[in-house]
Amino acid sequence: MAQRILLQPGQIWSPEDPSLPARRVRDFPKGMLSYTLVSPSADDGEHLVTQQLFRKWIRENSATLAGNDGEKASPSAELAKKIATLRSACGMSQSELATALGLSRSAIAALETGRSSARIHIPRLAELFQVPMELFLSGMTEQSFRTDLSVDEHDLITLYRRLPVASKISVQKYVERQTRTAENDN
Repeated sequence: MAQRILLQPGQIWSPEDPSLPARRVRDFPKGMLSYTLVSPSADDGEHLVTQQLFRKWIRENSATLAGNDGEKASPSAELAKKIATLRSACGMSQSELATALGLSRSAIAALETGRSSARIHIPRLAELFQVPMELFLSGMTEQSFRTDLSVDEHDLITLYRRLPVASKISVQKYVERQTRTAENDN
């Protein structure tokens, strides 16, 4: 069975042949996919194809998903990723999330792919996943600071940094629960 290729704005697909330009997914206007070529010698024009043809190009050229060179994906795509990641980290299916929010499963699928606006559901999602609404609005912020760590704290941080995003969220939720339990026991 062929692996499903999930396309989202901001993605850059690089073909196996380095002489060919990479393609950056821009948007999904009217059921189509718009992209630009990523190469100093490539034209700056926007191209419009069906998603099926773009996926075919990916398979034929053994293209792989690359970083996005600092360009953020659209806000709706970023929000969609956060919802899907949180749902997965909580071990919920789309159907279970749909029931909890009073929506259909297809509505959840639309939220998780950015085809439908999730903004009106943010307060309920934040409550359900027990995360601050700020997570949906601006994401987790990274802040540099200097602190002294014990050897075990350093090891935990090193291991944490190697985890995928969904696992990091699970770890954070676990530590929060453990902290609350410890505080309640005291």
